[in-house]
Amino acid sequence: MNRAPKISVFHEGYDQVGESPLWDRERNALWWVDINGKTIRRKNLAKPGGLTDFPLDIMPGALALAEDGALVVAAATGWLVLDEASGGLTKLAEVKTPLPDMRMNDGVVDAAGRFWAGTMHMPAEREPVGTLYAFDGSNAAARIDGLRTENGCAISPDGRTFYLADSHPAVCTIWAFDFDAATGALDNRRVFHKPTHGRPDGACVDAEGCYWFAAVDGGRIVRLDPAGEEIAAVELPVSRPTKPVFGGADLSTIFVTSMRAGLDAAQLEREPLAGSVFAIETGVRGFAQPRFKRIPARQFAGAGA
Repeated sequence: MNRAPKISVFHEGYDQVGESPLWDRERNALWWVDINGKTIRRKNLAKPGGLTDFPLDIMPGALALAEDGALVVAAATGWLVLDEASGGLTKLAEVKTPLPDMRMNDGVVDAAGRFWAGTMHMPAEREPVGTLYAFDGSNAAARIDGLRTENGCAISPDGRTFYLADSHPAVCTIWAFDFDAATGALDNRRVFHKPTHGRPDGACVDAEGCYWFAAVDGGRIVRLDPAGEEIAAVELPVSRPTKPVFGGADLSTIFVTSMRAGLDAAQLEREPLAGSVFAIETGVRGFAQPRFKRIPARQFAGAGA
């Protein structure tokens, strides 16, 4: 970073688990979700108060934009498309889980148009039964298993390194893999970084190939160089940030979601902005993210508003 970060409140809200911010260039808007609140949100940068909510019957996880501009969500145990007019969801695919009470969490789209997302067990005493899947629009292939709280998915600008984290306190690790975008193969799994201040939640990568992650319970976002060394951090007015993403006209604004869940009454009094979305100017830029290549969907009547 070449200047002191400037932090502002993009959206003052009360998300229980704000997550998965996604920049939409065509709409000049930011999408994100409140997982526990079962809501997808969209806020237009050019319209004062331009917030639109899409309430759901299921918990949304990761978001991605399809090539045709449609919003795709990894929710419950599958991938679905949002109909903005009706607020309903159309199912693309679903995976079988080994235990009940599981849902999709974090995800990313690769250069070949696959939507990667992982499952997690929801109870506090989470079992290591989560799996990272690669969904190519037709089939969802299991790639990494044994996860407790799948998180931190991101891909380097050259498409050759895939990042994955597990934010469960018993794991608290970010891994890097050699990645082949043509085949979707992940090889050479290695520890990339083990945070000592907070746990690794959602993440993104900037145009210089540096990895940014939200340190949940650490109150900051952290920038790691391609070797996994911490080179910068931005302190936030909340202790539970969840995920950063680059957006804005020149992709130089970092939007960061946060959560209220897990904070007691005294903590909430100290953190009145918990559950809000922040905008940070650091002088660092991101890069345009790939779009999901989806196939025609079939109607799914089990979710939606």
